[in-house]
Amino acid sequence: MSSKSLVAALGGGVMSAVVLGGLVVVAPQAAAAGVVCPTNVPMRTFYNNASFSGTPVKTDCDATVAESWAGSPAAGVAANNFGVRWWVSRDFGSGGPFTFAVSATDGVRVYLDGVRKIDLWANTGDTARSRSVNLTVPSGRHTVRVDHVNWSGAAKVNFSYAPRTSATYDKVKPLAPTGVATAYNTTSRRTTVSWAGNKEMDLAGYSLHRRAVGSGTWTTVTASTTARSFTDPLVNPDDRTPYYYEVRARDKAGNTSAGSADVIVRPLPVVTSLTGTFDKATRKVTLKWPLNTEAHFDHYTVLSNDKVDGSYVWVPLGTTKGNTWTTAPVAADGETRHYRVLVTNDGGTTTYNPNWLDATALNELWLEIPDGIAPASAPDLTLGSCAGGVRATATDWTPAPIRDFSGFEITRRAAGASTWSVVLHEGYDPRLDPAEATVCVPQAADGVAYEYRASTYDEAGNHSPYSESRTATLPLG
Repeated sequence: MSSKSLVAALGGGVMSAVVLGGLVVVAPQAAAAGVVCPTNVPMRTFYNNASFSGTPVKTDCDATVAESWAGSPAAGVAANNFGVRWWVSRDFGSGGPFTFAVSATDGVRVYLDGVRKIDLWANTGDTARSRSVNLTVPSGRHTVRVDHVNWSGAAKVNFSYAPRTSATYDKVKPLAPTGVATAYNTTSRRTTVSWAGNKEMDLAGYSLHRRAVGSGTWTTVTASTTARSFTDPLVNPDDRTPYYYEVRARDKAGNTSAGSADVIVRPLPVVTSLTGTFDKATRKVTLKWPLNTEAHFDHYTVLSNDKVDGSYVWVPLGTTKGNTWTTAPVAADGETRHYRVLVTNDGGTTTYNPNWLDATALNELWLEIPDGIAPASAPDLTLGSCAGGVRATATDWTPAPIRDFSGFEITRRAAGASTWSVVLHEGYDPRLDPAEATVCVPQAADGVAYEYRASTYDEAGNHSPYSESRTATLPLG
């Protein structure tokens, strides 16, 4: 309910039920619907009777309940037989032990959430008497009400409520701070953390803590501050380490709250994933990553791990503000290529770029390139005879340690035909030197000539050049 709606519900001299923050409380009626009191300031209503009935004579706000009237307390209010009511709804934060204290002439009653806590209701003339009570206020929003009547003579009333701040009585931790926000300055390389004020009435101060991402140890940035923002004096020499920050509240009894929700600060935006594809037609690699939207992001640098002067180093391919990159054609050699994307912020600081490969780095991609390189040389092909046909043998003389193929293929066709058919496609015994594969191909003794040729192939299906073709003819038997 808004403040104006609340005040509108408080018209008249009777009591009405009002819901505040989920709590049903008994609220006094206010005569003027336009009266809105500041936060935590009581509303005050005057009545020309001791029963708080009828329409209030006046409604206003009273910062403190501390009055001494020798006659009429306000225009239109009688000097005797009048009533004054103060009422406020406020958030007590984590709650805890409180002392309610009152001193008044004649009648005074104090209520918490409509429950009477102090009752001094007797005609005392001009003599005031006092009473205090220790009680526990639950956390959250509650209502405090003070009713005072003056039957005759001077009217004096003082009321206060305050937390008991001794560690002997207060064992309640403050609420964890909320509204934590951070701002990273790329020029000074410092982080400023700010937060909302706690609603605790016994707040002593705040402490600010940080820990590096991946670490379980918190470092205290400042142990005590009553301000609600603090600039971390840390200047990280590398200026790339992300940190979590949290704020804790401390009360006057020495109780410390749990930490606020952790907020991460990254001196640099990060590339959280990197993917890539290889286009067989163009032999180009296309890289993609999520586009960063941080205010201090400036640009990306794309790198490839290439061999330079006999050593592999990270070579910059270029910079971009976008989140894709297409490389120049690369060799389709069946090897794994390595790519990395760095981020630079508007302060000129760039992602850490170690010389070595890191398979766990989110901004690094290991991409297997399909093998598009065929075995270099053709095997030898010899033809001979076998039972019922022609024996075809393919032989390769490459030494075993440097062979770049995994098997042999022999094809044939009838002389003059355009289509070749496979008569052998198999691996070889790697222990043999030279490597060899042979097949007995059925061929009729009909005088028809057949051409044979041989090649090697690798595991990617690439074929070597063909051997010189050879012709076999079995004469009519």
